[in-house]
Amino acid sequence: MFHFSIVRNLRTAVWLLVVAMIPLALGGLYWANNTGLPEEWRNALEQQMSNQGAHVSIGSLAYVPLKGFVAKSVTIFAEEERINEISNLERVQLVLDNTSLAGGKFRLRKVVLNNARLSLPVDPKEPTGQALHFNKVNASIFMPEDRLIEIEDARGNVGGVDVTLSAKFYSKGGGKGNPDDEKQEGKRREMIAHILNELQHWSFDPNSPPSAHINITGDMNDKSTLDADFHIVASYIEKKQYRVKNVTTQGRLSGYLLTVDSFEAEDSRGSLAGHADYQILKREGRFDIDSSIEIPRLLKSWLDYPLKMELLLGGKQQVQFAGEFNIPEQENPEELPEVSVKLTGHALCESVMLRGITFDAVESWFSWQDGDLFLRDMKLTRPDGTAKVKALLKGDIVKLSLHSTFPAPIFGPLFKGKPLEKIIADFSENTAPFTEVFLDGSFNLKDRFAWQYEGHGNIRNLSFRGVPVRSANCSFKLDRHQLNFFDGKVTFDYSDYSLRKSYNGPTNGSADIGRILYDHPSKTVSVEGVEGSIWAAPLVRFFAPAIADNLEQYRFHTPPRLSGSGIVDITPQGRTKLDVDFSSDGPATYKFLGEDVELSAPSANVKIRGGKVEVDNLKAEAFGGQVTGEIVNSATSALSGEFSVSKLSMAKISSTYDFEMKGGGIVTGRIEFTLPDGDVSRMDGKGLVGLENAELFSVPVFGPLSPVMAKVLADRRAGFERAKAAFCTFTINDGVLSTRDFQTSTTSVNFTGDGSVDLSDRVIDFTIRLNARGLLGIITLPLRPFTGLFQFHGKGPLKDSTWESVRFTPPSAEQNEALLRPPPKALIIAE
Repeated sequence: MFHFSIVRNLRTAVWLLVVAMIPLALGGLYWANNTGLPEEWRNALEQQMSNQGAHVSIGSLAYVPLKGFVAKSVTIFAEEERINEISNLERVQLVLDNTSLAGGKFRLRKVVLNNARLSLPVDPKEPTGQALHFNKVNASIFMPEDRLIEIEDARGNVGGVDVTLSAKFYSKGGGKGNPDDEKQEGKRREMIAHILNELQHWSFDPNSPPSAHINITGDMNDKSTLDADFHIVASYIEKKQYRVKNVTTQGRLSGYLLTVDSFEAEDSRGSLAGHADYQILKREGRFDIDSSIEIPRLLKSWLDYPLKMELLLGGKQQVQFAGEFNIPEQENPEELPEVSVKLTGHALCESVMLRGITFDAVESWFSWQDGDLFLRDMKLTRPDGTAKVKALLKGDIVKLSLHSTFPAPIFGPLFKGKPLEKIIADFSENTAPFTEVFLDGSFNLKDRFAWQYEGHGNIRNLSFRGVPVRSANCSFKLDRHQLNFFDGKVTFDYSDYSLRKSYNGPTNGSADIGRILYDHPSKTVSVEGVEGSIWAAPLVRFFAPAIADNLEQYRFHTPPRLSGSGIVDITPQGRTKLDVDFSSDGPATYKFLGEDVELSAPSANVKIRGGKVEVDNLKAEAFGGQVTGEIVNSATSALSGEFSVSKLSMAKISSTYDFEMKGGGIVTGRIEFTLPDGDVSRMDGKGLVGLENAELFSVPVFGPLSPVMAKVLADRRAGFERAKAAFCTFTINDGVLSTRDFQTSTTSVNFTGDGSVDLSDRVIDFTIRLNARGLLGIITLPLRPFTGLFQFHGKGPLKDSTWESVRFTPPSAEQNEALLRPPPKALIIAE
């Protein structure tokens, strides 16, 4: 009984002791959890981790039931001296070797991270600077033996990328590391920082974010021994509205060499594949890419490098290129570095539209060096021609060499906003056009006035400013100050030219052109060495349409031989000074006094001064005689001139101006005139005229018997004296020709007269006085109030005027002297 009581009491005491120890243990654990385990424990763990190659500092160490030891505020350093911080963790679960712990030794076997946040400074020397942040980190880190760390399927998120990591690190040395590691501390993380900063501008599939699988092995103290394989997959990645899908990348990091064995992606147009490698210490790498995706959008959206031109690509795009790059040192790791890139490659694009111009295909070899782009053997094709180009883009300057057979109007949009745009717009195409241009030059992308070109070209079946050209060729030098066309030849197409149609002239005419130079500052065109058989107006219309309109009134039936030079002012300042010499074996028609006058074999010197055209040394045949003279024509003043004529056919003159004159005759004289706006009714002038071998009128020598004699003798001229020559001076006022000294005579009669002829209405008002002598005077004695003196007055239309005898009125002194002068000895000549 006593024994049982002792046992029962002992068991009760033990139970009470256990019950008393529980709160004490819980209190101890609570105290240890809040105040931390002894510093000796933390130091021991820190030392063991250092032996593993991980130099850490533990802020506090606690024991959590069911979890084990938990280290808080864990800082990881790059070296044993704990100077440069490379990472910090808020909370880490530690698993110790229980056997060693029972023996009083701290032996770390496992580190567990649950939903941890890892912060890794980019620059270990600046722990408070930019850092890499790893979120939702779950990992088990095993340390099965000293200087060996293993990580299996650690997971986390970095910049929106799900990362799975497996690693095996060992440590051979005493922690001093490779000297290259000390010089290039943080290079890898700096590279990663650039990548992560760039990832902030990207978006991914929210239902399937990108994943990266990484496997790393190597010596923690010698980074050159690190080997890492990685494989990255994304359903799509997008930046600035440009998306590629089915992205896969795999490669490896071996020491300081990062190699991307393959990179593949797709967009709506095609696919992209390539590979690259990067030397981390040297900060340089190489790459090659084969792509059929939409390159312009990729450049603009992903690399912030838009093509500085209005370019649309509608068809196949195939680009292959390879090159190298260098990433310079950067003070601010947060900024994207200005990468130095050199590459060469080949591109083929189909269905291209450049500034509204469509091309079937554009193909080129190219090279790029730090922003300088060189295009070699570039070929652009269209159904109507091809172009071969070499171009160098250096900064804002573009240098190019071009050989093109594209139609001239195509080039207009390429020079939008530049002076050449206006020149190109003046060209239009005719049937079967052809344009060939060889051009070398340069222009500035930011300064539309900084450009210059030189070369030569050939065209066929084009029109310039409405003037058809059958063919033309010339050399040229062009810049913002001057457009210089020289050593050229042009053949005009006169098929539809009005003068050719009017006079059945030739269908073409050619001229050699020494130089046509447009000077922009002075707004003038210099013309040198123009020679050929052409109509003048179409050539002048190239650069001076107003002057060309003036020249159209000189209507050559066939193209005259021309030679000319001078300066044409394209402003209203009137500085034009152009000299043209012409001659022609064929006729020319010129409107004078309201009727067309035909000039045979004309030649002259034409001087264009301002808006005035002066025709000097004019020589021609007209009305069967010779004409010389000068003409001055101005758009702002009257037509004026001076003509001298010799032996003109009176019959041809009367036929042209529609009045009748029997017997013909020849005319010699001169005239000075002004003719405002071609209006004969406003014509002024003066001159003199002499008529020879004409039959002005017949005088009946035997009075009433003369007609009878003519019938009996069967000779209409028998019994008559004829006036065959006349002379007068005249003046013209407002289109009315007046004379006061008309003189003519027969062998028996003197005639004088005065009067006027309205040149516009062709109406006369004339008085003729005669003095009959000899036999005619005797016969007419009963008919006159004064011995031998008669007077007649005529009026009406020039071609059908009415004459009647009127009372004699005293003549002027000059007329009286001529009238009273004895006539030639009376002779009756049967002519």
